[in-house]
Amino acid sequence: MLKIRNHSIIFATRFVGFIAGLLLVIATLLAINVAIYHDKNNEVHRAVMLYDILFMEHPSPEDFSKYLKQHNLTPVSGVDIKNVREFGKPLIEDELLRRTLQSGKIEIFMYKDHYYYAYKMHDMFYYRSDEPMTPFQLYIGVIAILLLVLLIVLYRYMSMGVKPLKQLHEQIQRFSEGEKEIDTRVEGSDEVAQVANAFHDSVEKVTALEQSRSLFMRNVMHELKTPITKGKLMSVLLDVDKNEREELNELFEQMQTHLDDLAQVESLTAKSLELEVREYALVDIIEQVCDMLGINEDQCKSYIRHEKVNVDFNLFAYAIKNLVDNAIKYAETLPIIVRYQEGCIEVINKGAPLSEDFNIYLKAFKRDRTYHSIEGMGLGLYIANEIIEKHGYTLEYDYEKDSHHFMIRL
Repeated sequence: MLKIRNHSIIFATRFVGFIAGLLLVIATLLAINVAIYHDKNNEVHRAVMLYDILFMEHPSPEDFSKYLKQHNLTPVSGVDIKNVREFGKPLIEDELLRRTLQSGKIEIFMYKDHYYYAYKMHDMFYYRSDEPMTPFQLYIGVIAILLLVLLIVLYRYMSMGVKPLKQLHEQIQRFSEGEKEIDTRVEGSDEVAQVANAFHDSVEKVTALEQSRSLFMRNVMHELKTPITKGKLMSVLLDVDKNEREELNELFEQMQTHLDDLAQVESLTAKSLELEVREYALVDIIEQVCDMLGINEDQCKSYIRHEKVNVDFNLFAYAIKNLVDNAIKYAETLPIIVRYQEGCIEVINKGAPLSEDFNIYLKAFKRDRTYHSIEGMGLGLYIANEIIEKHGYTLEYDYEKDSHHFMIRL
């Protein structure tokens, strides 16, 4: 059996997509931050260079005017200075770095999409960069929208990619519940399509085999019922003594019992079997069991009183019949006991311990080989367990004080 991780593949796919999208967002934000850092660094470098030219090199008015024009700088005065001081935002947000730059008598502001450089000597000098600021906020907004669209498209793409898996799971669930008319075919040649199409081919083969098996079983049971009926009739007409006639009848009854067991197996393996569940008195079911087996209180002692159960009467009676029949066959002493206790129906008989684990006997055609003289095909417990599970109950077993306890936990 392959070891599969517990997490859903669909969840894992979406989780990987989410992580990839998150990493993309982080990488984009980091790239934008790096670009902003370099932009600020360039502006600081430009402000320092202007300071050096203006106050250290003392250029002629003509050279300085030429420098300003070459670098797209315009002197600022009057109201503009007041607006810059009042409404402008410092380029450097870190207080310590800003004070360090101011100690060199340089300040840089951002105002109305332009950078402003302020210098303090014997007076204040302001210059505006005519080049508009890089619109990082606009870039961030556009990139955020693009990333959101990208993530939505990625999510949709991944969801569409795993959608066939969800559909395949639904079809498999329907098939496991007994529905045969399913179609899992998927167009394409990827791995999902290959799995879905291979499963569809398997379903068709299983359905064909199931139909063949069902037809074969029905034909066999039909063909055997006729000679059994004729045999019973002939045993009555034959001129034989009473003991021989009883042996013949017992033989035909055993054959009829085997056929009934096979019919029950055929019915239970058909997943479409529907239970007719109603409330019944448990004592009525036990009486039906005794009538089916033709036994009395010397063989089966019932301590059932007024308990009621919600079951399919005929099927549940058949399951208990198999448990009681097994208990009588393998009991060392009679009678066996049938009782109801704490939400549990118990069938108890004295006998030696089982030679194998109890779950082994719940398989079809499995019987205890230590009892060679006991007739049977090993279907009794298998059929009983299938019927009990079909009702939503459980069949449990315990061996205590030299007694077998077969318990139907309701």
